[in-house]
Amino acid sequence: MSRSFLVAALALGVACHQSAPSDTPTPTDTGLTGTTVIDTGHPGDVTATRGTVQRGQYLVDHVLNCGACHTPTGTDGAPDMSLYLAGSRSYDFTDVDGTIVTVNAENLTNHDPEGLYNWSDEQIRTALVEGIDDEHVAIYPIMPFPEYSLLTVEDQDSIIQYLRTVQGNPNVVAADFPYGDQNPPVALADDTAIPHATLPTSDPDYAAAERGRYLAVTGCLYCHTEELSSGVPDMSKAFGGGKVYTFIRGSAPNTSTNITPDPTGLGDATVEDIVAALKTDTSVATGAPLCSTHPGGFDRIDGMTDDDLHDIAVYLHALPPVSNGPFTCETP
Repeated sequence: MSRSFLVAALALGVACHQSAPSDTPTPTDTGLTGTTVIDTGHPGDVTATRGTVQRGQYLVDHVLNCGACHTPTGTDGAPDMSLYLAGSRSYDFTDVDGTIVTVNAENLTNHDPEGLYNWSDEQIRTALVEGIDDEHVAIYPIMPFPEYSLLTVEDQDSIIQYLRTVQGNPNVVAADFPYGDQNPPVALADDTAIPHATLPTSDPDYAAAERGRYLAVTGCLYCHTEELSSGVPDMSKAFGGGKVYTFIRGSAPNTSTNITPDPTGLGDATVEDIVAALKTDTSVATGAPLCSTHPGGFDRIDGMTDDDLHDIAVYLHALPPVSNGPFTCETP
């Protein structure tokens, strides 16, 4: 399979459902609700042995928010769970040289040949954290693999284990155009450049803020940080918003908000205010619904634990403020 393996944190799209062919892998029940283990096409290349399937499902559905791009929506705008992680939505960009580029979110199910069935664990890992697919082709950086490169090995393994449980779906995803298989490589994230909370190590909330940093870097940084021309986040404006989304086909343009404690961002919102906004998918400042591209519902905030939401809020509340904005979204 030569098309890009894409995971991003944006809005959902529409694709066609087809009936499963006879070569779809047969699942084996694991006792987990809605979860099965499916044989892979590379039984000798199973290296993802750390972590757990449950942790992987949590990360895929609620932290990395893979379904936002890889699970299409129906005509009512709700996720079509019959196409769970089967791809795709199309994203249109004007590249730095003026070229119009179309990128399509890939089929992540365990299907042969449309999905990941024939990928080894290490091929999935390399796509996830290095941005290189199973045929050694660079992936377009709409997938936030620079940020995913900071995932722990245990969490990488958990994600791979969970993807192996996703029943194969034969949904066919179109190739990217015109780049296709010629996307340029992009640098990975530099952990030392990502801000830490402005709390002393002796502060009772320091450990929570560090846990929140890990979750926010893998779940929030990509959308809420403007990019450099190289396609990587501008760490001088980390979490400062201002990333304009004009490229999601079928969606109105909007801009990500500043989520630092600056007057142009979260202002004087408390940790409790931030948690409440995350739980209700509403603006801290106005209480209005967030932009349509913000991932809520099954694929994001609603499924995160209270502890994780609290830790993210503690981290955001203690970030160095970035003056940028304010920004608002335009809704259709």
